[in-house]
Formats: sequence, C-alpha cells, structure tokens
Amino acid sequence: MNAWRFLVTATLLVAPCLATAATRIVSLGGDVTETVYALHAQDQLVAVDSTSTWPEAAHALPDVGYVRQLSAEGVLALRPDLILATHDAGPVTAMEQIRGAGVRVETLPVSRSAADIEAKIRRIGELTGHAKEAGVLAAQVSARFAALAKAVAAMPTHPRAVFLMSTGQGSPMAAGKDTAADRAIVLAGGVNAASDVPGYKAVSPESLVAMAPDVILLMKERSDAVGGIDGVLAMPGVADTPAGKAKRIVFVGGQALLGFGPRTAESAAALQARWAHP
Repeated sequence: MNAWRFLVTATLLVAPCLATAATRIVSLGGDVTETVYALHAQDQLVAVDSTSTWPEAAHALPDVGYVRQLSAEGVLALRPDLILATHDAGPVTAMEQIRGAGVRVETLPVSRSAADIEAKIRRIGELTGHAKEAGVLAAQVSARFAALAKAVAAMPTHPRAVFLMSTGQGSPMAAGKDTAADRAIVLAGGVNAASDVPGYKAVSPESLVAMAPDVILLMKERSDAVGGIDGVLAMPGVADTPAGKAKRIVFVGGQALLGFGPRTAESAAALQARWAHP
C-alpha cells in the first residue's frame, strides 16, 4: 500500500511538469535559434525571426519578422506556448501584448563572453527539456574557448583591427566599445582600433586613417554588396591605412562570430589563426 501511495504521489508531482512542457516555441534571435538546433530541439519550433539564418533548415519555418520590429498579432497567430527571445527583441509594446495574452516569454541576457554563451546554452536546454544535451554542448564550447585562449596567449603580437558595418551609403559604421564586434576582436586576440568610439559610429576617412588598423573586418554577408576586397579598398581612407596597404581585408560570418552562440568559439579561433599566420 505504501509503495502504491508513493507511486501515485510521484505521478501527481511529475504530471504538471509534463503538461506544461513547451511544444510550440517561437525563437527570436539568430543565436537562440542556432542553439535550439544545436540541442536537437528544433521539432518544438513553430517559427523564427528573420535574423535566424542558420542552420539552413530554419528557413523552412514561418518567419515572424525582424527581431526588433515584431508584430504581436503575427507571433500570437502561431499559438506559441513559449517565446525564447534575445535581449533586444521588441518593440516593448509587442512583447507586452504577447505576455498579456498569457504566453510565457523567456528573455535571455546579453552574451559577450564565453561564460555568457555557456550559461545561455544551459538555460535554453532547461527551457526546451534538453538539459542533458545542453550540458554536453556547453562543455564542448568551454573546451573550444579554452583552446582559443591558449592560442591567443601565445601570439607574439596582437593586430589592431576595426570592424566596419558598411551600408553602401555614406561613411561606414565602426564598431566601438561594448559592441559584439569589439568583444569578438578581443576574443580572437586582436585589439579594437575603434575602442574609443562608443557603440557603432560613422567614421570619416580621416578618422579611419588615424585608427591605423592592421586589419579591417566586414561581414561576409555584405561582401558582394561592397564589391569584395577591391570595393573595400576603394572606400575613402582605407588605402591609407596599414590594413589597406597590406590588403588585409577580412570578411567574417556575421552570425557565426558576432552572434555569440555555439559557433562563436570556432569562428574566433579561425580568425585568430588567420591573424597569427597571415
């Protein structure tokens, strides 16, 4: 009898957990979506946002729009029971409407370090019911970052690099302090030549020359739009920088390196190796 009562009690305790398990998840943020797929929890996804460009399979899911310009109605129409959102998902009014409709919204904090990424992986694992897979992935990511740190420490010199966000109109935007690009440059063993700039700021040809970057970084996704390396070298001021003179223009995967997700350590290591062996 005691064993039977114990079994009934245990069942009653577990049942609510099973009943509330999220089966219809909307992922808002490329790093979030990438992590969900890395944890093999993609079967629970019913939609993603437009920044969720990797893996390719994510393109087959409904797109609810740009992560910062969401429509509450569009998200709610998918009947989600959980929203996994990056820190900048919005606007605020849309997120409030979604919460007001009774949908659980889990907003993940800003990620700018190895520890942040590992914590994010574990949290998403908990929220999707894939804690075991998350533990394995977090350990793998931790090992990759440890190897990267060792390689960076062995570098005899650390190149000055600047990340430019070119819109094709007017002056490009340089990534200054407290940006994802700033932290990625440092992780890969570089020195941000625009560290005196707050956030993203338009940089004049004269300012770019004064920064004296050894390497200029741009998003690989924008390489065709800017005309490749030749197009970058034609930008005002670039040819007069050490990077321009040496033609050290590097295109990096935007989401892979700057998304601070499962692939960031690997992408930063590839960049570090390229700097160490130009």
